[in-house]
Amino acid sequence: MGKRTYVFSAVWVMVLLIIAACGGGTSASQDDGGETEKETAQPIELKLGTKMPESTPEGEAFQYFADLVKEKSGGELLVQVYPAEQLGKGTTQIDNMILGTQDMYAEGITYFQDYDSRTELSSVPFLFRDFEHYQKFNTGEIGLDIQETLIENGMRILNTERNFVRGPYRVLLSTRPVKSVDDLQGLKVRAPESAIYVDAYKHLGANPTVVAWTETYLALKQKVVEAVTSPISLVWGMKFSEVAPHVTIIDEHPQDVVIVMSEKSFQNLSEEHQQILIDAANEAGEKATELVEEAAERDLERMKEEHGIQVYDINREEWEKKMEPFFEELDESGQFPEGTIEQVRNIR
Repeated sequence: MGKRTYVFSAVWVMVLLIIAACGGGTSASQDDGGETEKETAQPIELKLGTKMPESTPEGEAFQYFADLVKEKSGGELLVQVYPAEQLGKGTTQIDNMILGTQDMYAEGITYFQDYDSRTELSSVPFLFRDFEHYQKFNTGEIGLDIQETLIENGMRILNTERNFVRGPYRVLLSTRPVKSVDDLQGLKVRAPESAIYVDAYKHLGANPTVVAWTETYLALKQKVVEAVTSPISLVWGMKFSEVAPHVTIIDEHPQDVVIVMSEKSFQNLSEEHQQILIDAANEAGEKATELVEEAAERDLERMKEEHGIQVYDINREEWEKKMEPFFEELDESGQFPEGTIEQVRNIR
């Protein structure tokens, strides 16, 4: 055997010995007790976007959801929360889900109006008597049909119990007092991207103007708008009462938050992981309701002490009566299947 061949063979033997000592490069290793341990898999990371700042009760609830998912999955699922529209405006984030660049978006159901017009029913002032009425609508025949429509369009509502209360009631903050429906005449009210919401407030005599939620404080300060409707629990975090010290408890429609997931992202998960997300979303809804109720009491007192707000109640019957012709117009508009408005109002 030549010297060069001998050296090569010796080197090759050393390599084989090193590989054997390291376990042959397999994904399993043995501990001192001789038991085999599987190599830890990389966790699955999921992006959750929202428009709410993390300091608000809703922001806290989203983080609670993320923490629950991590705990329930043993760290196999990690939800990263992106608050305050870091991933873009509402419609952009929904497009991101459909394109597959974002896994989840948490917001009010009306943001999904392009996929089912019936989602806009939730923003019709004075259509629902209270949250119980609204929740029965969401978990009943119409609500379940809306959920199926969203799935067909590539999105799924995770919090199936629809118990994530936003509010727990709504207020109108304005730069001048609003004590009756007549005080709305000509008032420049901030509006979300909802055609029905805009039409409803026009019917009530206001002048609705579409402004992004995160830009509303500046719009009030610069007098682009004179008023904004909001769940009471979000007012303090958004600092609205600094620039609009008149607070009317209007509670014109109950609200909830839906945690919606890309159907593609959902189906890429195991059944166990899917159920973990659903369970965590429903538990987060219960937690959110606790947080908003606590915040409502605390923040109202803060605003009285620090911003000197004036608080007014309304005669609800007066406002409901004003909306009756609008309900009839909606029923005749063809925007919803025939009889939908009456069906909603008859839910008991």
